[in-house]
Amino acid sequence: NTSFAGNISSLRWLKDTLTKVVFKYCGKVTGCFLDLADFRCLKILDLRGTNVRGDVREIGERDFLSLEELTLPFSVCGGLGHEFQHIADVHDFMLEIYSIKKQRPSLLLKDWHGDLSKSSPDWYQMWGKHIPKPPFRVVFVQAGSRIGYQWKSNSARRYACEVIWLDTEPNRESSGYETYVKEMHEIEQCVSFRGFQQPPTAEEFSLLRGFWHNDDVDSE
Repeated sequence: NTSFAGNISSLRWLKDTLTKVVFKYCGKVTGCFLDLADFRCLKILDLRGTNVRGDVREIGERDFLSLEELTLPFSVCGGLGHEFQHIADVHDFMLEIYSIKKQRPSLLLKDWHGDLSKSSPDWYQMWGKHIPKPPFRVVFVQAGSRIGYQWKSNSARRYACEVIWLDTEPNRESSGYETYVKEMHEIEQCVSFRGFQQPPTAEEFSLLRGFWHNDDVDSE
């Protein structure tokens, strides 16, 4: 029901029992998502499309201890569709989000992605038929227990840069190594920007244009 309105702090009287909070696309729902940080039973928090505020980087070690699924709106710093002004800002930001996830191994950052802002001095646009958009979207990837992040085009999943891994490779003798290898292979199949761990410059992208084939991209 998108007509819900109010401040999420009004839920505090349920902090010892509430397990799920979902207010999808309720633009009149406001407040700070951190007001629910001490809800010890809360497993799912989905506030996409609301006007809730806050900063993901302020989640402390003792916050949201039972949380398994988190989706925050664009209005939250670090929320769904967070915009970066510089490519150089991304790595440290992703490390902070990664540290939050490592404290809560079961936490799923559902549908999370960030984008390079169109107002960024690093942003450019390439026009032309059968050319993928530049890889200006950043997402988390996971192979087995190993977590990393990857820049990709938002027009075609296959057009991605190489992964920047935040975990070391699992031991070959570990029980999950076979799963890691399989999922790693699936990720590698999406890499088209070989040799690039971050978006190429406009000049570099121009040089790559001749390698795109007519049936390899999503037409717009």
